[in-house]
Amino acid sequence: MLNQKIVLLDGSGVGDESLSLILDLLLNELHRSGATVQTFPLRDIKMGTCIGCFGCWVKTPGICLEPDAGRDITQAVIQSDLTILFTPVTFGGYSSEIKKSQDRRIPLVLPDFGIYHGEFHHHPRYSKNPRLVGIGVQHQSNDAEANLFKLLVGRNALNSHAPTYAADVVLSTDAPEDVRQQLQSVLVRNDNLPSSKVVASLMPTVTAGVDTPTLGGPGRALLIIGSPKVKSPSTSGVLGGYVLAQLNQRGWETESLTLRKNLLQGEGQAEFLAAVDRAELILLAFPLYVDSLPFLVMKSLEVMAKHLSTDPPESPKRLFAIANNGFPEAHHNALALAICQRFAIDTGLIWLGGLALGAGEALFGGQPIKGTEREGPPVEHVIQALDITSAALADGQMVPPEAAKLMTKTPIPFMPFSLWRWLFIKLAQRHWRQSAAENQVGEKELFAQPYARVRP
Repeated sequence: MLNQKIVLLDGSGVGDESLSLILDLLLNELHRSGATVQTFPLRDIKMGTCIGCFGCWVKTPGICLEPDAGRDITQAVIQSDLTILFTPVTFGGYSSEIKKSQDRRIPLVLPDFGIYHGEFHHHPRYSKNPRLVGIGVQHQSNDAEANLFKLLVGRNALNSHAPTYAADVVLSTDAPEDVRQQLQSVLVRNDNLPSSKVVASLMPTVTAGVDTPTLGGPGRALLIIGSPKVKSPSTSGVLGGYVLAQLNQRGWETESLTLRKNLLQGEGQAEFLAAVDRAELILLAFPLYVDSLPFLVMKSLEVMAKHLSTDPPESPKRLFAIANNGFPEAHHNALALAICQRFAIDTGLIWLGGLALGAGEALFGGQPIKGTEREGPPVEHVIQALDITSAALADGQMVPPEAAKLMTKTPIPFMPFSLWRWLFIKLAQRHWRQSAAENQVGEKELFAQPYARVRP
């Protein structure tokens, strides 16, 4: 690593001394290698949340509209030789601090799609991207969550077009010399990129549902909408709202919250947790952000986990999740749903399963599920899946495999999936160019590289 430029993103929380000790070991190894290291302690950096406006693609291509430290970190990352994610393993994923930073780096890819390793990914904006290394820390060994973490780093490497990557999880209770050896290994090792088959094996369609105790009658359901969009209806809100309405028709009391920063601090957090306490069933509906849950959803899980550990409910609550993404393939959602499942296991909730929808924005774009004026491909398969799921949830049961499979179907009847993928690429290209033109951005400008390194 001699003469390499390294960016270290520190996602540790305040007051976790054990992570600080491991971070010191890591920094010592990096400095001994002769590399130049730039460290970003994310908890101390004021940075806005990605709101899914896509201005970084169609208004100021390659640059986030938010003029804060998020821009500086994005520039540092793309101009580095190696980017390191250092984080506590959180339900198999990253800490919310790392997620906030990750979500802000979509300017580094183009809006257009291509097929890489047999599946959809965005084209890279830059010809050279940094190597990616993920280092997770656990206080207690948990193989399931460690494996999810490593898989997530690999998926990030695929989406960011990293030339190589490696990931490992260390235990804070291990001897410093053992940790040091692990760090030395992961810094130079090249792991194999995870195939789509590995991710697809986590899909809710793969395993059959199991019986859970039947509820005594209708209860109270809380919908938590995790889309950060602020100016238009979200697909997450439409999908989650439909299920909530179905539960209401079956006699359930219902409540809905859209996650915002003020809900996760101060008085807002108290109101949020009070709503959680009132609910027997929690529904999460969110878009996929960089292979995982958006920052605010991840933060909400951290907040709920702390609350549930200090003030556990008398009877376990139930959790269900709907994830949607912008790719035609639904399996990209699998990791995010697996993280939701780990959250349920870690907090004592009953996991009722999840639904994974591909091409969510193309199918809905914030439009109502039903209506004579809705535009876009048919969504009858989605309606069927949500109806079946709502009936199961009303009885306190898991999502039936039939519903999970329906959700992943190609939306246009009798169209082969290969043709749907080709059509999706063409429709997406047209959409992004129309959006850019509305902002007086020409096609060539879409490919701008504002952070390209100037060679001496």
